Amino acid sequence: MMKRHLLVLILVFSCVEHKFSFTVSPDGSYKVEYKGHGDKNDLTDFDFPLPIGAKWTINSTLENNEAESFDYTAHRLFKRNEYFPSTFYKGDSIYIESLLKHKIKVKYFNWIFRETFSFDAEIEGRNVSGKYPKVEQFILDTENPPVGWLKEALMYLLTETLNQAEIEWNTRPIITAELQNWKNNELEMVSDSTILEEIDYYKNMGLDIIMQPASPHLYNEMDSIFKLLEDELHITLDLIDDSFSFQLILPGVLEYTNADSSAGDTLFWSFDLQDYMNDDFIMHTNSSINYPGRQKAGLFIGFTTIIIFCGLRVRRRNK
Repeated sequence: MMKRHLLVLILVFSCVEHKFSFTVSPDGSYKVEYKGHGDKNDLTDFDFPLPIGAKWTINSTLENNEAESFDYTAHRLFKRNEYFPSTFYKGDSIYIESLLKHKIKVKYFNWIFRETFSFDAEIEGRNVSGKYPKVEQFILDTENPPVGWLKEALMYLLTETLNQAEIEWNTRPIITAELQNWKNNELEMVSDSTILEEIDYYKNMGLDIIMQPASPHLYNEMDSIFKLLEDELHITLDLIDDSFSFQLILPGVLEYTNADSSAGDTLFWSFDLQDYMNDDFIMHTNSSINYPGRQKAGLFIGFTTIIIFCGLRVRRRNK
């Protein structure tokens, strides 16, 4: 019996605020504070896993059953140039490819005469328009979903599973034709609301069409591919009402930033799913501390060294 995973599509969204604060010290170490606020289920699901582990100092109200909204805070000190995790997920039930990844690097370099600091963050884009264009329209206006958006999403999951599986060359066109025939003669005849109510039925029917003609040894592989793609879509939809904000303090003189705004020495970025549903959302800042005294001393030592070296050369030639 092949394992099947229920495609859960949440149409009643709950807002969650994710706030990060990065404070970089002159020695290159940096302190990170995370604050999450909102619905308990949305805070603890896998669309954006919360920081966990012994290295984080964590406080939360998640155990308060009487609260209407919940808070989760986590603090941690990172060493100079220490790796920042691209995801906080620690389990094994979701493939890493499905998750929302945040690639963040805080770098420090000491050039003796000059110290440099940089902050580079990339919220990996979800490529929604390239995979399911009508889902993009749905994200942009959840109150008026385009007709057929759920059919399109389901067909993408099935078609891409077929594309990625190592199916025999002579079997693939047969399955493709059967899948297209099912789409035209059955799936297109029902509404998105009906498909949503009976999603398990239509999903399993589509999986039967693409898997039964294939060799049995491919069943687990195809089921795994479908799960990866299904989780990816589920996570994207779960992120619809999640908002993110980043604050950053870097030592030294600011040289470049693409921050949305600033106040004193603090830089700010704010974004939501619409900002990374296709392309990566990039945050970048760099600063430096220059030491003119060291530069002058270095020039003096360098000049003195050259004079001495040239003098020794002349002396040797005269001898």
